[in-house]
Amino acid sequence: MSNSGDEAGDLAKLGGGLVINMGTATHAGIQNYLVALRAYNLQGGPVVLDPVGAGATAQRRAAMTSLMEGGYFDLIKGNEKEILAVSGAGGTKQRGVDSGTSEMSLHEKAFLVAKLATQERNIVLMTGKIDFLSDGVRTYTIRNGHRYLSMITGSGCTLGTTVAAFMAAHLEDKLLAALAGILLFEIAAERAAVRLDVKGPGTFVPAWLDELYISRMEVLNDNLEWLGAADVLPCVT
Repeated sequence: MSNSGDEAGDLAKLGGGLVINMGTATHAGIQNYLVALRAYNLQGGPVVLDPVGAGATAQRRAAMTSLMEGGYFDLIKGNEKEILAVSGAGGTKQRGVDSGTSEMSLHEKAFLVAKLATQERNIVLMTGKIDFLSDGVRTYTIRNGHRYLSMITGSGCTLGTTVAAFMAAHLEDKLLAALAGILLFEIAAERAAVRLDVKGPGTFVPAWLDELYISRMEVLNDNLEWLGAADVLPCVT
């Protein structure tokens, strides 16, 4: 949660990952992001780009271009409009940070994430009712999660952090690490949503945090039964 690029050199040596969330794309902020990006690239720690509202304004599009040109991102995560903006699709318009109504077929989405991942030689995650994850060679659809995730503030940012942590823990196959993080995140949401104490988005949040903790403890105790709920399919692009 540091906004200071001066700390990045020390933080990058701790073996974790970095999430660059464009948030408010000020000039000073982008300069700090670039310093942090280079520090983590130097150490080999995974870096996730969350191009929030990337297609909404000219300032955000320029900021995104500066970041993409400033270093390497192991994973780019965004909704449909954000991934379209990163890919340089002409005429892409976005109102705020929300994805809005989808204008693409499932095959077109799979093709887009695989093409962008191939172009950038990294991993691309397009979030939505169905998530698409690709490293350009392997492409998967993920149909887990719950609609409450789209009704609360910060779920997308939290997913980026979760994925970065999983990738830092398993550098040998970052795609599978990202997939594991997404599943833990979204299956915990499913489990939380059906609890009797959950009445809507407000009561969902604390229950979800509890289920994330419970899932973590199950993993530590070699209990992977929760993975039986995974709804993942490979797709041909």
